[in-house]
Amino acid sequence: MIAMPPTAITVAELPVEPDALQAFALEQNRLACVLWEQLEALQHQIAQANRARFGVSSERLAGQAELFDAATELPIPPEPAQVPVAGHARKGRPALPKDLPRERVEYDLKDEQKAAFDSLERIGEERSETLHYEPSRLTVIEHIRFKYAAKKDGESPS
Repeated sequence: MIAMPPTAITVAELPVEPDALQAFALEQNRLACVLWEQLEALQHQIAQANRARFGVSSERLAGQAELFDAATELPIPPEPAQVPVAGHARKGRPALPKDLPRERVEYDLKDEQKAAFDSLERIGEERSETLHYEPSRLTVIEHIRFKYAAKKDGESPS
């Protein structure tokens, strides 16, 4: 390893004479090249260690290649009849208890957003529930997001 200077060099510490400045630049370039070579060598060592640790490995014994040289013809078994499998029931989060107090929060379009369309028709809503905890009190907050279909004059929403 190359010994590095203990501190960085400031502009005031740079040599003023052109010859000394040129020699300083050459020394810095040489140092950068040496450090670059060390970096590449260390990266190569890390890559080799990773390949040795995580790379492909197999146990090979002499004569294994000859095990499958002779072509053997085995009868092809008929395909088994396919048995229908019942669909898997998805398991979601259990519903929140109905006896907890509920707070309804509605999210609707602003009036200026509604004014951008000829007419809007409410076609449904998306509902989600979150459990809100305050010390010694649980409440369920129902988030209601209204869904709209925009229609032009004389059209029906599809």
